[in-house]
Amino acid sequence: MEQMENPAAADPSAGSRRDKYIEDGGYINMLNRYGTARDNAQSWEYTPEDPVDDTLLMELYEGNGLFSKIIDRPAEEAIKHGLDLQLEEELQKQIEKKLDKLDWEDKAAEALSWCRLFGGAVIVMLVDDGRGLDEPLDLESVRRVEELLVFDRSIVQPDYMSMYGYGMPGEPGRCGYGKPRWYQVNSIQGAFRVHASRCLVFRNGRLPERTTETLYQFWGMPEYSRIRNELRQVITGHGYSVKMLEKAVQAVLKMKNLASMLATVDGEEKVMRRLEVIDLARSILSSLAIDADGEDYTFQNMQLAGVKDILDGTCSMLSAVTDIPQTILFGRSPAGENSTGDSDMENYYNMVERMQKRNLKKNLRTLLDVILREFRCEGKISDLPDYEVKFASLWSVSATEQADVDSKNAATELTRAQTAQAYLDMQAVGVEEVRDTLKDGDGFLVGNLRLRDDGLEEEIDLSALFQPQGASENIPAIQNTTPPAKALYGDNTGFDTSGYTGAAVLVIHDGKVLIGKRSGGEGWCGPGGHIEAGETPEQAAIREAMEEFGILCTGLTEFANCGSPDSVYGLSKQFYCTEFEGDPKADGKELTDARFVFVEELGEYPLFPPFAEAVQKYQEYTDSG
Repeated sequence: MEQMENPAAADPSAGSRRDKYIEDGGYINMLNRYGTARDNAQSWEYTPEDPVDDTLLMELYEGNGLFSKIIDRPAEEAIKHGLDLQLEEELQKQIEKKLDKLDWEDKAAEALSWCRLFGGAVIVMLVDDGRGLDEPLDLESVRRVEELLVFDRSIVQPDYMSMYGYGMPGEPGRCGYGKPRWYQVNSIQGAFRVHASRCLVFRNGRLPERTTETLYQFWGMPEYSRIRNELRQVITGHGYSVKMLEKAVQAVLKMKNLASMLATVDGEEKVMRRLEVIDLARSILSSLAIDADGEDYTFQNMQLAGVKDILDGTCSMLSAVTDIPQTILFGRSPAGENSTGDSDMENYYNMVERMQKRNLKKNLRTLLDVILREFRCEGKISDLPDYEVKFASLWSVSATEQADVDSKNAATELTRAQTAQAYLDMQAVGVEEVRDTLKDGDGFLVGNLRLRDDGLEEEIDLSALFQPQGASENIPAIQNTTPPAKALYGDNTGFDTSGYTGAAVLVIHDGKVLIGKRSGGEGWCGPGGHIEAGETPEQAAIREAMEEFGILCTGLTEFANCGSPDSVYGLSKQFYCTEFEGDPKADGKELTDARFVFVEELGEYPLFPPFAEAVQKYQEYTDSG
């Protein structure tokens, strides 16, 4: 067989010519050019579109109902549920009355809408403090907040000359780096210059310093710039589908010698006249009269299969880029088996919460600080109170969901009562203490009981042990002194631990394992430790979880033994549980940085050897059923 000539040997430049086709190194197919610069799959590249003119943005907002809904709906959602300032009821009512007088909800919704439409907006506070608009706001001289005025980014110009200087500490009107001291407002009602301390600034996201869109660098991108391709596909797709329906049934008239007839002087006129007669007959007589020898009249049907799937795909893409569910955007129910739309609504509410945190929270604090000084000037309050801006939950609980919550709360109360009964049986508390607890509260709270061990001088507060799971606020820290085994479990002195020196528990929640970082640098692990005198392994595991993470584990299940009596870490009994009370928090001494991690992700952490062995055996235990 004749040996093929090496083209690279014959032509030294052939190898370099071939190499220029290869993108990043690898295999290429010279026959069909796959993997080379001539591969049409490699010809794609991103090309940015031109910036959108402000006039076009306004025209879209005015004339496109779908686009205006994308702009307005999240803005209205962000403020319609109200807020809680954690203040006294009377002061809270006064603040809400003042906000209503200033029309805060409408002004904030308008500012958020213009922020999404144009990339930014400003609310100018007209405050009576004895100074002009272009002077820094004097908080100590505030007498009244008169009005709030909203201006969109297209008519507000930041003073770029003052954006890159901190100013001296204590200097009036000092601003941070990258923030202008003044804004120039060019409204049709008049132009004026206003100091930044009198403005509430709304920005639609952030842009990098080297952005190509310098017009929006200080503000943020208009929402349309990010969604225009998807919006265009939805609108044009639905428009084309209507046209396809119009042409789904096409009438076809076959005429003998049509080409020859059209070639004559009056042939085109004769053909058109014939078509008009046939259409007229169809409309009036619902019948046709055609030449049996020279004509044939038929209908051609266009297949519309797959059109609905394409339209659904464009709607899903628009919903994805806007973070607005299709139930809100298009008024359609969730599709698919067992679909509820809860995950879509959760993503939507997460987006609304980001708007609240980025734009509303800080601006509202600025406005409230001014309002509270107005109240102090009027004598309504003597001192400025501490407060925290919290927005009401975006979820509206239905009657069915509320009934489910009440049922779970009742089950929780029953569990607490059963726990208290166990303490009564072991004589850790008395009947009078339980009766006093019932008198003091609306319901029975085991955490209000105080236990006294006969062998201890101090009382032990168990409040932290009975917080409902998930209640992360106001949970008392676990004290260094923890209830001994006798107080919690009865007298087990002399219990045979059968050679076990330690016990541990894997705390499982939503498929994740509770871990913390050992302070001694020995890696990550869950709750566990040595068995103390008079304890069973189960009691030791419960105590260790209480000491290290501040939780009370219930329903422990034994699944394995780890180590051996003569090993470095000894022989330990391993348990797991899926139910616990309290919010896991590392004690800061033995463990830090408490967190829940998926079992599959534990390989990314340097694990404490006994804990790593326990995890492996837990996986073997679950795999075996």
